[in-house]
Amino acid sequence: MRLPGIAPSRAVLLLFGTVWLTGCAISTQRFGRPIDADRIASIQVGASTKADVLREFGPPSAYSALPVVPSPQNPSATGGEDLLARAEAESRMFVYEYREDRENFLTIILFTRFRREVVSDRLMVFFDEADVVRYVAFARQTQETAPREPAPQ
Repeated sequence: MRLPGIAPSRAVLLLFGTVWLTGCAISTQRFGRPIDADRIASIQVGASTKADVLREFGPPSAYSALPVVPSPQNPSATGGEDLLARAEAESRMFVYEYREDRENFLTIILFTRFRREVVSDRLMVFFDEADVVRYVAFARQTQETAPREPAPQ
């Protein structure tokens, strides 16, 4: 290697320095367990219970409830606290979430390119006051790249 005006030893040092100051990385971090969309069909609205959902999907990532806002009307005229308690009981849900945090970057001397993408799959199962499934919602953002676990027999 011969660069005009630069000694061969300096050219080699310059090349190694440039390579040393260059880097790249790609990583994917996974949180939670992948959700098998085929098994969601086993949840029957109005028939399946919390126990059925737990048996099929295991413990949820979160147990949550939607906020219930009391009506501005006179509470004693509409059943008051009983109505509010029933609305709170009907807003309970299991949340199952699988998330992938994908990052890659490239650095060459003073230039850096960084890209981050966070995608998730989310299954929400709502229950009524008797712990029977009232509603099921599922959204997928990830690609199904991981091998699926076989369904329990």
